[in-house]
Amino acid sequence: MKKFLGILFLLVIIAAGVCAYVFPGTPYYYKCTHELDLTDNIWENAPTTPEKLPDDYENYSGFDLRITAWGDMRSERTNNKEQLTWKNDDGSHTLSIFSEKLNENSDFLDRTGITKEALEKYCKTAEKTTPENAYEFIKLVTSLTMDDFDIHNFKNAKTFYQLMKLKEEYYMGDGYPARFYAVDGVGFRGFLITAKSPDNNNYAMVNIYPEKDKRTCYHIDLSVTDQEDVVAVAESIKLT
Repeated sequence: MKKFLGILFLLVIIAAGVCAYVFPGTPYYYKCTHELDLTDNIWENAPTTPEKLPDDYENYSGFDLRITAWGDMRSERTNNKEQLTWKNDDGSHTLSIFSEKLNENSDFLDRTGITKEALEKYCKTAEKTTPENAYEFIKLVTSLTMDDFDIHNFKNAKTFYQLMKLKEEYYMGDGYPARFYAVDGVGFRGFLITAKSPDNNNYAMVNIYPEKDKRTCYHIDLSVTDQEDVVAVAESIKLT
């Protein structure tokens, strides 16, 4: 019996060693499938909206943007020179634009724990385009699924796990689910984020990254009364 148990133990050790050699990413596969609540793709193309916007919509211009939205809003005074706000009387329609100047030393990988070398190595193996800016990085993270996991490389498996942890932070959990929609336009790339809180309040924000000004990003907060309205407003954005 002891001899049998010894042989069985030896076989288990050999099997574990073979598994670790052939599938070194197994520990991170376990972490992804047991620690994370979200492994799905949450990046989508924006739903199709009518080409003609409602007649009661008007144009609102600020910084280098023009946005077509609800026509019942008036300009609101703010104490921030980098913010413009419009609102209607009952606050059901609101539009705010924030202009952010990115520091020359800032990097989209800051505070992620992921190095450029690790990201480039993972993307090359997974046949993904290596992100060069925040927009491309967020698009990559939000679109990953377990199909993109590399179980044959320990470091790539670790990078994938780090990316998926970021996706879960972007998603904000099942109690506050967020979706990302591409809203690219002429001269810029951007995305719309929609989210719903546990008390069924809806939120929406658009991030715009101009192609000619790599150091500027615009954040646009929108009220949400109807999902189609929000998508239509997001798709109306133009650079001036």
